[in-house]
Amino acid sequence: MDINQKQDKSNQEIAKLIEDKKYDIAEKELLQIIDKKEENYQTHFLLGNIYALLKQQEKAIQHLNLSVKLNPTNKVSHYNLGIMLNELGQLQEAKKSFEEALKLDPEYLYANFALAISFDKENDLKKARYFYEKTLSINNDFVLGHEKYAKFLQRTGDITKCQYHTYKYAGVIRFNDKNDNIKKIKRDDSLKGTNFIGCWNINNDELCKKIINFFEKRKDLQIVGEIGYGKDENAKKSIDISIHPRDLEQKGFEDIKLYFRSLQECYQDYKTEWPFIKNNLNNLHIPSFNIQKYEIGGHFNKMHCERASLQSTHRVFAWMTYLNDVEDGGGTYFEHYNLRVKPSTGKTLIWPAEWTHAHRGEILNKGKKYIVTGWMHFPFNFNN
Repeated sequence: MDINQKQDKSNQEIAKLIEDKKYDIAEKELLQIIDKKEENYQTHFLLGNIYALLKQQEKAIQHLNLSVKLNPTNKVSHYNLGIMLNELGQLQEAKKSFEEALKLDPEYLYANFALAISFDKENDLKKARYFYEKTLSINNDFVLGHEKYAKFLQRTGDITKCQYHTYKYAGVIRFNDKNDNIKKIKRDDSLKGTNFIGCWNINNDELCKKIINFFEKRKDLQIVGEIGYGKDENAKKSIDISIHPRDLEQKGFEDIKLYFRSLQECYQDYKTEWPFIKNNLNNLHIPSFNIQKYEIGGHFNKMHCERASLQSTHRVFAWMTYLNDVEDGGGTYFEHYNLRVKPSTGKTLIWPAEWTHAHRGEILNKGKKYIVTGWMHFPFNFNN
């Protein structure tokens, strides 16, 4: 076996150690190879990748630079080097590395995507759009590409095109006339009036408990609650899990999928109460939605509505189900109607997304509060 064959065999064995997350053993073996002056570009490439995984960016850059010097034709070395430079804030150098990768392979998906994100950060809209579209022309099933591009299009006001890419990564739940024959739910008339707020109880306490249990088990999905411009505990203080409709086909999401049968019943009855909706808004979609937890002091105390900008003009209704009883505080207050709704298990509301129904989630004074909430919007345009 010649020296090159030995190196290849050794590198394959070390790559397997990295795959098995045995980084310390792999690092030791690679450093021994370097000490013996037997390294090649792959040695430094693998060592650079180890340091990248360990978030030791400067060491990663050192070895990826050596890998590129020994073999400038490896596009992945250039790309990984760009990622490390980007993490250290060296954005211009990072872009140069991505561009070097594209010189070697103009159809390299990840380098195109990295440049799209880089130009997006710099607010170079023309170049960002070009590289997002180039990325998705290479692989139209690249979910993360659709997600990032959809958010870019939303920010730039291209709502129709945004809808297509949002659908591609997140999916939708369809409420339409095919659902009209599902069983009817009894309306709660306690809020009845000229406020256009529909109220029901889904009468399934066990299902509500299961959704709460799902929330508590999935710590990996929990994030600090945000509003449109980011985190602001003065406006909203909660813990959220955002769920895409496509997630509902995965194992473990069965109870949440079942919940939407109950929400459909509520919407069918809402259409019955207001025939204009049945005749004009019969087909609506539900996009990604949230399960939210509020602890003592938690709130969404900023007065808000769901349709308040160009980016949200497609929204028609908001909906929410309280998943548990709340003893003190935590109500939903609709300012224009001087209406305060007390949370109780299974209570479900549907209301117009307009400014007329501006509301806030009041401060929770005792216990915990769980809700599942989202909005309904006009059907997506599925044409790219």
